[in-house]
Amino acid sequence: MNPTKTTYDQVHDVLVEVGLEPSEITSEAALRADLGVDSAELVEIVTGLAPGSKVDGKALKSVVTVADLVVFLDNLA
Repeated sequence: MNPTKTTYDQVHDVLVEVGLEPSEITSEAALRADLGVDSAELVEIVTGLAPGSKVDGKALKSVVTVADLVVFLDNLA
């Protein structure tokens, strides 16, 4: 991950890169229900932001919101 940006900023940037509107991306936004991020995209986002980390699919099921994703990524570091 980029040490000069917060994890939230990095997640936000990646979600914008995949085509989401910046105004839709909030900490409370549900990745699947609100933003339409599917499981495969979620794995790609995690592996892109935390290269070399092992991603546990079961643990990713607990990631519901953007804030959950930030916490998940911070715990991988």
